[in-house]
Amino acid sequence: MGHVLALAMQKGGVGKTTTTLSLGFVLAERGRRVLLIDLDPQANLTQGLGVDPSALEYGVYEVLLNPERGTAFATVTTSSGLDLIPSSLDLAGAELELAGKVGRELLLRKALRETRTQYDYILLDPPPSLGLFSLNALAAADAVLVPMQMHAYALKAMPQLEQTIELVREIQPSLVIGGIVCTLADRRTNLSLQIEQQVREQYGDLVFTTVIPINVKLAEAPTVGMPIGSYAPHSAGALAYAALADELEARYG
Repeated sequence: MGHVLALAMQKGGVGKTTTTLSLGFVLAERGRRVLLIDLDPQANLTQGLGVDPSALEYGVYEVLLNPERGTAFATVTTSSGLDLIPSSLDLAGAELELAGKVGRELLLRKALRETRTQYDYILLDPPPSLGLFSLNALAAADAVLVPMQMHAYALKAMPQLEQTIELVREIQPSLVIGGIVCTLADRRTNLSLQIEQQVREQYGDLVFTTVIPINVKLAEAPTVGMPIGSYAPHSAGALAYAALADELEARYG
């Protein structure tokens, strides 16, 4: 049975999609069976793997509308060795369409029942909000990985995420925060160091030792549709995500 991990944070720009893609790539390179699911209508994860959202026949939109069909029909294998259930702009209208469905928060969980036996890791990338797609991700997940930008506003957003997780436990009692990843860190500045210290004091062992630095190559990689591990494997960003994958495997492997 694979681990289903949702990378969630309602604040945008914290490195959520980059972390999903970069971690997934490292794990796949190590021989793990990895599925990424893009639940964001902006489809940044999809494009980050070089997949054109406008050219898709099926994607996560169809999975949510037809959870009884499972996920295989909407899964594409990418050149990076990762399986992907892509997103598209169609997803933007799906929230209204799904609003009247009974059990609408459990659609993804239902779709993944058989899928999770076929992968070692399923990484979910919901949008930076706490709407229906994020609730589906949390309800389907075993644990939440929280990318935490080294910025005061990101730290202040944590209580709201924790409250949402508490609510989701009514339908997914075993859901926990599986780890907090310090992202976009600039250890040359006092602010970044202070925020990191606060996060570690507040959340202790939940915080991964590895810190993801601000790195130009990390910003460039999505523009060419490649994970950082293949675009610039020796960059500081790629090395940091490799170290983070070591820690993740130690917790879940």
